Amino acid sequence: MVADSENNTKSKNFTVENNVYIGKVVPYTSNYKSFGEMIWDSIKNNGNKIAHLDARTEEVVTYAELQDKIVRCALWLQEHGIKAGDVVTVCTNNHLNSIVPCLAASYVNVIFNTWNEHMDLQTALHFLQLSDPKVIFCSELSLDIIQSAIKKTNYDPIIVVFGNHPDAIPFANILNSYSNTEVANFRLAELDDIKRTACILHSSGTTGMPKGVELSNYTLIMIGADQNLNIVTAVTLWFSSLYWISGVLLNVKSITQSAKVIIYPEFDEEMTCKLIEKYEIVMLFLSTSMINRFLRAGYVKKYSLPSLRIIFGGGAILKPKSQEELRRLLPHVEILQAYGLTEVGGMAVMQNPNHKNGSCGTVASNVQVKIVDPKSGKVVGPNQSGEIWIRSKNIMNGYYKNPEATNSTVDKDGWLHSGDIGYFDSDGELFIFDRIKELMKYRGHQISPGEIEAVLQLHPGVLEVAVVAVPHATDDDHPLAYVSKKPGFKVTEKELIDLVASKMSDQYKLRAGVIFLDTFPYTGSGKIARKDLRAMAKKLEKIVSATFPT
Repeated sequence: MVADSENNTKSKNFTVENNVYIGKVVPYTSNYKSFGEMIWDSIKNNGNKIAHLDARTEEVVTYAELQDKIVRCALWLQEHGIKAGDVVTVCTNNHLNSIVPCLAASYVNVIFNTWNEHMDLQTALHFLQLSDPKVIFCSELSLDIIQSAIKKTNYDPIIVVFGNHPDAIPFANILNSYSNTEVANFRLAELDDIKRTACILHSSGTTGMPKGVELSNYTLIMIGADQNLNIVTAVTLWFSSLYWISGVLLNVKSITQSAKVIIYPEFDEEMTCKLIEKYEIVMLFLSTSMINRFLRAGYVKKYSLPSLRIIFGGGAILKPKSQEELRRLLPHVEILQAYGLTEVGGMAVMQNPNHKNGSCGTVASNVQVKIVDPKSGKVVGPNQSGEIWIRSKNIMNGYYKNPEATNSTVDKDGWLHSGDIGYFDSDGELFIFDRIKELMKYRGHQISPGEIEAVLQLHPGVLEVAVVAVPHATDDDHPLAYVSKKPGFKVTEKELIDLVASKMSDQYKLRAGVIFLDTFPYTGSGKIARKDLRAMAKKLEKIVSATFPT
């Protein structure tokens, strides 16, 4: 992803009116009537260029071969009576065929819906009851959980497996079921409304069960046409599955911009360096957690990585120190992050190379952002914090089968209330430091966990950290820090408690202490699962009240 050349200057591509930050307006000029039509033309134009390369097997798929697979899958969906408005689910890791059912669904105006391959039974039941898919394309790994969920319900979807299983249709059979003549005679289904839902993704689920986010054909077309991100035929690598909005966005961008994608199923710190070196990767996308792990593991110091031009990150806050250190270690690489939500169809704010460490950048094209005081409801000015509100034509159609949640998130004027707390500085750069739901109180003083986490990450031995509240009988909340250590470092609880006490005011002290974890629990979208940490902390309530009285 190469930043737009205009954005590489100090010039501002936004205006500010009444403390509303307005991105550059780029008119919609596409003639495409559906997302499927855009993908069809893009793949056709890419011809025999390499679309995907499996780094494990060295197998390659050209764009022409990808088109053939998509059409065969689309023919199969039609043969099995899957029609417009039906939902087709994909639940798998990244491999050469993972994107195929999603794009096949778009060719026949069916809604594609992506699930987390590593979900538990409770989540699988929730997804099944929410989306009621007619077909589920899944990995061998996720098939048992999916079947267990189906047995507990009255749903009876067709199960297709990437691989082999006695109780499912092998995906390979679909690819071998149609003649070349049938493939050549296939025609795209026409769409009567570009705003119709094209896919259902899921919210991050950091605070509760994920909600189904409906994104329209228009939104996916705009993702493909968005010039805030340019892959420009680069060799790219990412680990985001299709369950993440970034996974969908990157797949769409790679097709519309003729990129060559290197596929590897899971993130590993040293393997990432080896892949960059071997395949001369130009653009790397990592979640914020992956960036921190990539940095702290130290392998980046052993590889020069001359081909790499951009590391792009998102999903959570990348702290200033982490970004500064990575920029120092890889001076020839642009280290950029963005801020967005599944509900806004991707990015709302994006960094450029000249932006400050730790900022999310400035407002993206065709997006408006303002900061609103949660108590007064008034829009605030620069360097004043509040809830981030976003307005864009790309915003979701709504939460699937959940109008109440939709209405509480998007107001009558089209502003999406993000639930994130942040501020714009005097240069129009956005800084985010917490979620409203994560804020805690100590004797009436509001505490931002993100501010404590930023201090703890100053310690050279801290790899990842999350601060949560432990309820206290008289003090409201006591902050508790969950910490994972950087390999080879010795870190004590007292060191970290003293670090916070020395740099922050009294209410921020880690009165509930520090708990060291070998690994953190993560949501399906790669974020730290704070609800799991809070559940663990809840069990400590009585112990904390007795051990850390005030």
